[in-house]
Amino acid sequence: MDTMPHLAAPSSGVLFSNAIARFSGIEAEILLGGEAAPFTVMAMTVQQEQGAPAHISFEEDKVFCVSEGRLLFLIDEQKVEVRAGDRLFVAKGATHGFSALGGVARMMLVSTPARHDRFFQAMDALPVPHDLKDVQAVCERFGQAIVGPVVAV
Repeated sequence: MDTMPHLAAPSSGVLFSNAIARFSGIEAEILLGGEAAPFTVMAMTVQQEQGAPAHISFEEDKVFCVSEGRLLFLIDEQKVEVRAGDRLFVAKGATHGFSALGGVARMMLVSTPARHDRFFQAMDALPVPHDLKDVQAVCERFGQAIVGPVVAV
């Protein structure tokens, strides 16, 4: 049974913050998500030298739009440094992860189908320090697999 809060069905107009989820040095402001949404939109703030560990999203395609700072992305076997104004596409099934370089970084994530918001909320709900079995259970529930550490230079 899904115990995450469900957002109301989206309507056209200005997006407002519905929730905040935090983990792995990332604060994700959820602007659009929930079961009724066509996709997830999150404004993400990533703390220096922190970010998403290398992982695979088996069911989601993602677009990242960097608005501030620098990030190091891992996409499959390639490391790419990106800056404000850069945009990346990550296809479902591709190994990817990122970390902020030289300070805080900000970016927008658009993910389809909508469910990445609920993954973030489930990770945020886990007690810290995280128990590996709990992390694996959340990953399995949301079609994710962590396959390596946070990407580093």
